[in-house]
Amino acid sequence: MKTIQLGDTRAAAVAAAALTTALCAFPPSGPLGAQSPREEIASVDFVGNDAFSDNELQRAVLTRASGCPFILAVTTCALGIEWGRDRSYFSPRTVGVDVEGLTTLYRAHGYRAVAIRSEVEQRGDGNVAVTFHVDEGIPFRVGSIELDGDSLPLGLDLEGAFPIHVGDPLSFLLLQQTTESLTLRLRDQGYASAEVFNRFFRAAGSDSAAVTYRVELGALTTFGPVRVTGNELLASSLILDRLPFREGDLFRESRIRDAQRSLHELDIVARAVVRRDTARIESDSVMPIIVEVVEGDAHRVRMEGGGNSAECFNFESRWTSRNFFGGGRTLQARARVSNLLASTLQSTFLCSQAGEGDYGRVNWLAGIDFNQPSLLSPRMNLLVGIFAERESLKNIFVRRGLGVDVGLSRTLGGNSFMNVRFRPQLNQLDAAEVTLCATFLACSPEDIEVLSGSRWLAPVALSLNRDGTDDIFNPTRGFRTLVDLEWADSFMGSDYTYLRAFADASLYREIDPRTVLAMRVRAGRIRPGSFAGTLSPMEGGLAEIVPSEKRFYGGGANSLRGFAQSSLGPRSLSIPVEELLRRHGVSDDPTCSPASVRDLTCDGSQLAGSDLYQLRPIGGQATLEANAELRFRLADGLLGGVAFVDVGQVWRRTMSLGDLEFSPGVGIRYNTLFGPVRLDVAYSFRDREALQVVTSQIRPYDPANDAESDRIDIAPGNRPAEYIDWVVSENLALLGPQVLFGDEPGFSLRRFRLHFSIGQAF
Repeated sequence: MKTIQLGDTRAAAVAAAALTTALCAFPPSGPLGAQSPREEIASVDFVGNDAFSDNELQRAVLTRASGCPFILAVTTCALGIEWGRDRSYFSPRTVGVDVEGLTTLYRAHGYRAVAIRSEVEQRGDGNVAVTFHVDEGIPFRVGSIELDGDSLPLGLDLEGAFPIHVGDPLSFLLLQQTTESLTLRLRDQGYASAEVFNRFFRAAGSDSAAVTYRVELGALTTFGPVRVTGNELLASSLILDRLPFREGDLFRESRIRDAQRSLHELDIVARAVVRRDTARIESDSVMPIIVEVVEGDAHRVRMEGGGNSAECFNFESRWTSRNFFGGGRTLQARARVSNLLASTLQSTFLCSQAGEGDYGRVNWLAGIDFNQPSLLSPRMNLLVGIFAERESLKNIFVRRGLGVDVGLSRTLGGNSFMNVRFRPQLNQLDAAEVTLCATFLACSPEDIEVLSGSRWLAPVALSLNRDGTDDIFNPTRGFRTLVDLEWADSFMGSDYTYLRAFADASLYREIDPRTVLAMRVRAGRIRPGSFAGTLSPMEGGLAEIVPSEKRFYGGGANSLRGFAQSSLGPRSLSIPVEELLRRHGVSDDPTCSPASVRDLTCDGSQLAGSDLYQLRPIGGQATLEANAELRFRLADGLLGGVAFVDVGQVWRRTMSLGDLEFSPGVGIRYNTLFGPVRLDVAYSFRDREALQVVTSQIRPYDPANDAESDRIDIAPGNRPAEYIDWVVSENLALLGPQVLFGDEPGFSLRRFRLHFSIGQAF
């Protein structure tokens, strides 16, 4: 006999007891516990319990204490403000049902002598305290575990098969769980008719029992003929090819579950059931299978929209042929527009971080995608698409691209996927001159044209992702992981060479029915390589160039929320050279002289507090972020709240943990069927920072080639023109003196950042 010791698995039993209690608490005879007047429950306590914690018992009862989520408990509720308080009222009927439910829970776990009583204390002011007194008694325990009947097959994996072991309380639930676990393992080894039965014997007067599991293997079984029903558009041969077994293969129960999952991966399959065809069994050693398929519509149209502070409103539509020329192939046409109303609503909180000018115009994407399922294996798909798009990042660049997308997607099991993609595209940058000058020191018109002109980017990407959460929009348990590797090189036709690695992991834990702890860590690194274009020799210039659209940016509604979109990390400032040469008051001298602009010694620090400077994020080659959120339900569940802490940074080249920024905040959630609409406010502690200034270069006025109106006007605003004999050059320049930029040290309302978005931050 082999006994395996594992950790306690009481969560299922607690949930079952809670369900039993809930069903009993709502009889059809009438409303639950009507009280007149109603008494509010101030506290619910458990006394004498040892086998189960207070939290486990609380989940098994319906009686709840009124209270506030943690954040409100130490803020508004502590001040006597009742908004957001979740009220619970006393019901003798519910308390009585809870006593029965707790008794059932204990007895199911071997505590046959348990005695539970409730006590209700009147506290005045319409409040009561409920206490459940538990006398657990001495439980029956497992004295021995033996196997009887047929011998277990050699090589059978028994790890985790016995959730109960010698010395444990005699839990009927865990006994049955072991029975089911052994049965499934045997059926997954080819014994389709395997059965396991449990029994126990307790001598009179003894507090321990001998547990015996009787095994009946039955005949070793193979998969028999497979019959397909319900399909009209899909060929039966395609459905058979998607199955992970063939007639004559050794029977395995897990293959039936895998088969259902494989069929559901076909977009046109609305429902698929794969089961034993018991009506056609002719031999104990052959198990026929029936596949029942329900198909959806051959064509589908979907439209959806959303919004956030960074890109204002967006809208997307998709048309899909879900059985394109048969075989379960799909052809999809899609279109997406964003930055809708950005220029109009940029001054409102809804679109407060949207761009202006070129950055505020409508972005768009249009594409056609083809999906060929079951390529070489049922788990592999071929993806081919073409696309054209316009993308902008505020004050960084506007990108226009045209490309092809070719990839292979493979299901690894469960909700795990692997994708390999080759995505060659021809890109062109607009409104990126300042960014290119600050990032790569490419400040001449010729160099800017080289970097912003039409350039091929042809990366190969490998991504692995797994979603183990319980809800796609608003998870309360589970985890998500993503690993993405991208490589571009000249032999693939790319003008850029780089290796980019990125990882993202999220974890969700339910603390209680009203509170969820969510955590995420993200990290990325880029190793740049050569560039195919020819740039002018630049002292201190960067020989290694990573395209602006592939660099890392941080800050925003889904990143560090104390920062505006993409504003975390390396930044520069830009200012029109006319403002540096202008007299900003009637009697003021110009900020800089033409000579200081020409030799790059102009110091624009005195303008640092004005709105003349425009902040220009330039991105980086390394990033690290960590986020933690405490999400809690308010009132009726439609409203929720969150308290969060974001930590992270984007570095120009290498990481330095001493530079990490810290951003705490709170938010409100309005829960919908499509995810929460959220409003977050966060605080930034970022210190003032000396930033590089980018401006235009100037040259002497040439009467032979320049118009008099081309001369620079240095007069203060709304004053008669005061020209100097200098004109603005096409060259950009990086001024030597840097400008100290940012909020003054200490508390400031300017350090708060407001974000509006749809969907959880992660």
